[in-house]
Amino acid sequence: MHSSPRRPALSHKQRLIKQGMKQFYAHGFHGTSVDTVLEAAAAPKGSFYHHFGSKDAFAMAVVREYHEAHVARLGRWAQEGRLDASERLCGYLKELTSAFEHLGCKHGCLIGKFSLELAPASEGFGALLSSMLVGWKASIEQIIADGQTNRLFRDDLPSSNLADLVLSGIQGSVLLGLAHRDSAALRNLEVTIPALLARPVAR
Repeated sequence: MHSSPRRPALSHKQRLIKQGMKQFYAHGFHGTSVDTVLEAAAAPKGSFYHHFGSKDAFAMAVVREYHEAHVARLGRWAQEGRLDASERLCGYLKELTSAFEHLGCKHGCLIGKFSLELAPASEGFGALLSSMLVGWKASIEQIIADGQTNRLFRDDLPSSNLADLVLSGIQGSVLLGLAHRDSAALRNLEVTIPALLARPVAR
């Protein structure tokens, strides 16, 4: 029998970011201490300050990692040429719901969580999170604009306005899901968004 190759061990930096994401999800920025992350990651304090320098810089690195993974997920759907715009948007919403359920309906959006906790009081975090949300909206808007061009989606409102609606719906549904510990709001969104975006049938 051939044993499967071992995965390379995570570096101190990778372990810190992985544990940081878990701790920030569970306890927020202010409820997470550097010492807690170090203990969970089994990493020396010197490694933390070598790679990040401060707790703020560490949190920014963690949310960037989260954002890059989310951008990759949405990008796959935005660029899926075999599906029309409605199918791409529905596929993306279904994947978000599945990911939320996979985590027990206990972990929401880290960008949204930090936006509530940090953006109002920190210009640095506010600017970073704003740029992430702008990029997220732009990818959704790209799908909607394609649907309008191909006469699948309503065009009586700008694609930018409709993308705001979709993004707000996602964030609000995640908050409801966290409060209720279920995915009902996200499941409803999978039906409601396509219905709201659909081009009216001519009579």
